[in-house]
Amino acid sequence: MSEFTKLQDRVTPFPFDQVEEIIRQELKGEISTFFSEFSPEPIGSASIAQGHHARLLDGSEVFVKIRRPGIEESIRADLEILAILADFLEKHNAEIRFLQPSRIVAEFSRSLEDELNLDLEYSNICRFARQFKGREGLVVPKVYPRLCTPKILTMEFIHGCKGTDLEQIDAIGIDRKKISALGAELLLEQFFVHGFYHADPHPGNVFILPGDRICYVDFGQIGRCSLEERECFARLLVAVVRRQEKTAARLLLRLSEFQEEPNQESIERDLAAYIDRFLYRPLRELRVSSAVQEFYQLCQRHQLGLKPHIYLILKAMGVSDEMGRQLDPEFNILEHLQPFIRKAVLRSFNPVMRARRMREISDEMLELLRGFPQRQRIFWRQLLEGRLVLNQQLIGLEQSQRLFNHACNRLCLALVQVGLLSASAIIIHARIGPKLWDIPIIGLIGIILSCVLFAAMVFDMVHTR
Repeated sequence: MSEFTKLQDRVTPFPFDQVEEIIRQELKGEISTFFSEFSPEPIGSASIAQGHHARLLDGSEVFVKIRRPGIEESIRADLEILAILADFLEKHNAEIRFLQPSRIVAEFSRSLEDELNLDLEYSNICRFARQFKGREGLVVPKVYPRLCTPKILTMEFIHGCKGTDLEQIDAIGIDRKKISALGAELLLEQFFVHGFYHADPHPGNVFILPGDRICYVDFGQIGRCSLEERECFARLLVAVVRRQEKTAARLLLRLSEFQEEPNQESIERDLAAYIDRFLYRPLRELRVSSAVQEFYQLCQRHQLGLKPHIYLILKAMGVSDEMGRQLDPEFNILEHLQPFIRKAVLRSFNPVMRARRMREISDEMLELLRGFPQRQRIFWRQLLEGRLVLNQQLIGLEQSQRLFNHACNRLCLALVQVGLLSASAIIIHARIGPKLWDIPIIGLIGIILSCVLFAAMVFDMVHTR
């Protein structure tokens, strides 16, 4: 059985004449110039692209992924609307502001732009192949660079089955325990060793092949993480296992983004409760996806935004754990995590690595010192020319401004009331104009209005207290 998914979610395919036109424009020739066979019916169709089975002139079986016409303009318009909504929520909703929706939309936009560029996916596959060259048990699809553009990706056609198709897996003689362990080790190796990893390893993107081999497809979503952050993440996991709440809280803050300084003691208490909830369970009862979900909720309570690559690897670990359990009920990805964490932590104490890091820090400090005189000259020149601009943000200014405006309104109302009362008293004393019960009517109306204004002021003061 051969399947390709991300193209798994069925969307109405675009017509074959548009496929021909895209190939003609991108590859500068007719389909017959490059392919001996090309199926008009797509294997799968998704919102971004659709895929066709084809054969090259030399008989090689290939999968041709073609970007949907007009999708770039459509997505750009949708993203502009999302950006406006995110900006509105960030300005007017304090409960959502800490999540930094504008930053999330910006990250999402970059991710979508990467997925739209099939030439970038081609580069990702090439790097992945070089990264795992000779790795036993892993197959990386061959790509054909002369048939790849930002709108077209041509790669080897993979005959395999999805990780959730248990009947087909058993039919081709796969060792379930071995293949689930291999999947976990490949994911952890991608993150902890290389810092370049497939960020969307759901069952439709992971093929299982005869001979207990795994093949990843759809390299549109790729995660990247620096060595320093990988080591920090490994030390965070160690601190959680050792029940070191203070260390875990400090490391969590290093891996998070926040607008206001969080309460570290409160985070430590929540981490201690989190550890008690999950750490002492038998591994076979521990669902990584549930643990990850509660960890997200902990971060949200303290208005911490996990850095995107940390979020992606946690999500990928949860998905990999669920898929592994379907293959092998006794599987748990945490059992395979320990050796990678140990190596990452030991690497941070390696004298060679420490010397390299010290050299990097020294280079950064030297570069900073070199640029200091120029920055000083720019500062003083702008100051002397009156072009220095200081940007400042006063937290809580909007509320203070509302209170100030309200107080001014009360003061104006009080002045009007006092003026009206004084004028009415003068009119009554001078006995000017027509009278009612021997009292000037204009003065009487003024007295009544001033009493109404006074009552309104008293009511407003009591109501807003």
